[in-house]
Amino acid sequence: MKTVIGLVTGGGVAAFFFFSWIIQLLWNSIVAGHLGLLKPLSYLQAAGLWFLITLLFAWVGIGAGRYMYLRRKARDWEEIGRRVETRVRDALVRWAEGEPDAEWEELGKKIEDKIKRKLRDWLKEG
Repeated sequence: MKTVIGLVTGGGVAAFFFFSWIIQLLWNSIVAGHLGLLKPLSYLQAAGLWFLITLLFAWVGIGAGRYMYLRRKARDWEEIGRRVETRVRDALVRWAEGEPDAEWEELGKKIEDKIKRKLRDWLKEG
C-alpha cells in the first residue's frame, strides 16, 4: 500500500511513467539491440517491469519512506560520528597491528610503515 501511495503523491505518477519510458529505452537498446538476447519491450511491458521492480524493492526495504526520514532526523549525528570514527580506528589498528589505545599520529605512522613494508615485499617479488 505504501508503494501505491508513494506513486500517487509527490510527483510519483510522473516519475513512474518517466522511468517506465527510460527502462523501455535501455532494455531495447542494450538487451535487445546490442546483446540480442531478448525481444524489445513495449511501453506497457516496461511499465509492468518497473512496477514489479518497485514492489520487490519495497518489500525488501530498499528505499526510504517518510518514517526513515523522521528516524534519521531524530538521531544524534555527533554520536553517530563518534561510533563511525571508533569503528574505522579499530579496523585500522587491527590492520596496522598497532596498539588499541594508540593516538591517531602513532596509528598513521604504523599504517605508513605497513604500506612501505607491503610495497617492498611486492617489489622484491616482481
